[in-house]
Amino acid sequence: MNGFQTTGKGWLPALAPESKQHRRAVATACLACACWAGAVSAQELILESWRKDDQILWDKVLIPAFQRLHPEIRLQFKPEEPLAYDSRLEARLTTRRAGDLIFCRPFDASVRMQAKGYLLPLSEESLKNFNPQSRRAWTTDDGSTTHCMPVAYVMHGLFYNKKILRDLKLEPPSTWDQFYQLLSHVAASQSVTPLALGTADMWESTQVVFTGLGPNFWEGEKARQGLMDGTVKFTDPGFLRAWQMMAQLKPYMHPQQNSMSNGDTQLLFASGNAAVYPSGSWDIDFLRSTSFAYKKPIDLGVFKPPVEHEGQACHISVHPDFGIGVNKNSPNQAAALKFIAWLGTADFAQLLTDTLTGYFSLADHKVKINDPLGQEMMRWRSQCQDTIRLNAQKINRVWPSMEEELWYANVKVLNQDITPEQAARHIQSVHEKNVYLK
Repeated sequence: MNGFQTTGKGWLPALAPESKQHRRAVATACLACACWAGAVSAQELILESWRKDDQILWDKVLIPAFQRLHPEIRLQFKPEEPLAYDSRLEARLTTRRAGDLIFCRPFDASVRMQAKGYLLPLSEESLKNFNPQSRRAWTTDDGSTTHCMPVAYVMHGLFYNKKILRDLKLEPPSTWDQFYQLLSHVAASQSVTPLALGTADMWESTQVVFTGLGPNFWEGEKARQGLMDGTVKFTDPGFLRAWQMMAQLKPYMHPQQNSMSNGDTQLLFASGNAAVYPSGSWDIDFLRSTSFAYKKPIDLGVFKPPVEHEGQACHISVHPDFGIGVNKNSPNQAAALKFIAWLGTADFAQLLTDTLTGYFSLADHKVKINDPLGQEMMRWRSQCQDTIRLNAQKINRVWPSMEEELWYANVKVLNQDITPEQAARHIQSVHEKNVYLK
């Protein structure tokens, strides 16, 4: 037999049956077969996301931590371009080509996916470490079904370069008058751009400026609830004052702001060429890890959105940013649910906090925030009242899309192409098409 014999496990060199070499060869062959079988049976999961910036953190930290617990599951983080994510994911879901696990936008976008039957309802057991408030962004209107695991929320604020303010003998402002004075002093120095803000990508005009800095003008959650029940209108004074605030910012923006993307303004600030950068906690890690920060780290500070008058109650946008759900058509639901279960653990909550700086866990677990900017922003929650991005819940259920119409109107206001009053009337006319108001 050409020097080989069958063992039932494959072909091995013909050795004396009682020799040590024979036993060692059999053991090696069995181990190889077991490893091969394990490799064949390992389940492959794909996690869809719009968070391209987080690729290395998932690949190097989060996924390895999960796979140490579940070596039989291989997980691939597959992000999409943020602005293309929703439409492309919808196409993949429709044709059953989407991943096993899906990053879920908060509120209406996920409600639509659930209504179309794309998401697997989650069990009460898997959600036991999340209170109703944490779940609401991924729960049906009647409260009966939660279709994505709550993962993280973000907070809005304004980052500033401490050295620039220190050199100009300026202090972080607490009121809008103080803020305008600060921007004017920076502009007069002709050393750096006062405000790192662009309008090319459009979304910042709404998700950062209007809904992030505006709640102090319209009393936050009170007005948001009023819009949904029809007792408040976008033409009311609080919203008008928010648009008037935005109309005053253009002189402090970069001369080419109209062609500057969010990436451009990030780098403008990160390279030390702008004094203030309105954004949110999601940018903390970038501002620390960008190559500019490595070469010449910025002494970063952050202040909360100013109020109109000293002593006024403050409101902070504390926005549920993303959940993760299971594709109802995934052939690997059992493995996907193991990942979902891991997302609900205390270990993941702390790992998320340590790894994705500026993303705060939605779980009830106690976590330690080590980042000083994260600690500062978290203190705001004990000083101010929480709200969320104004139009995220129900108000977007209209055509044309309220989100897109807000982008359009808010960019026009920032560029001083339309007046605050024109923006208010236009957005109110869109809002009145929401069927639930009738």
